[in-house]
Amino acid sequence: MQFDPELEKVDWDGLFTFFITLLFMTVALGIPLLISLRYVYLIAKKSLSDTSEKQLLVFGKRLKQGQIDDDYQQRLTKASQLMQTSGERRLILLGGAINSSEISEAAAGQTWLEISGIETSRMMREEKSQNTLENLKHAKQLMQGSSTGPVAMISNRYHLARIHTIASSLGIEHQLCACEDQLDISLRIFPRLAMEAWYILWFNTGKKWARIIGSQRMIDRVT
Repeated sequence: MQFDPELEKVDWDGLFTFFITLLFMTVALGIPLLISLRYVYLIAKKSLSDTSEKQLLVFGKRLKQGQIDDDYQQRLTKASQLMQTSGERRLILLGGAINSSEISEAAAGQTWLEISGIETSRMMREEKSQNTLENLKHAKQLMQGSSTGPVAMISNRYHLARIHTIASSLGIEHQLCACEDQLDISLRIFPRLAMEAWYILWFNTGKKWARIIGSQRMIDRVT
């Protein structure tokens, strides 16, 4: 479920498909979630931590009292490293603000990168989004007519499977780029992998449900 702070209303499509997904998982004894978890784990483990692409997307992460957390800093560090290897590279920072009184995730990331030596002229900000689906839909609009090949999508390993699922559904040619050199196998990471598995299952179930009932409005939101 999502909440639009501007329209001040509940996303009923998201709420309904949430319960459809929960019902599906329960009837199937949790097997779909285990399949999704395996998918998340394999992508997290096997994704490369480098790219040759010139266009970069950096996914924001919710700020904590206006500050960047460790995960977001890892994403920005990787972006900075890649930007410094080629002057031809350009990047788009993704992520809005939770409310109008806060700085956006993208703006906070741009400030961090400017301090690390990346020129402002090489960066763009997308500041309307509140989640990964909105990140990618808005980024697709920004890239129309400007991208000549795959775009490298930079985030933490646990997040890459969701990015890949949604970007593929939206028809965005892309390459995943992990900000960590390898997957950290620890108790800390498993809840995050499980949550990502749930998001992917929810997304795919909602998409299938929209096709079953023939709701073009719902299909347009995810394709």
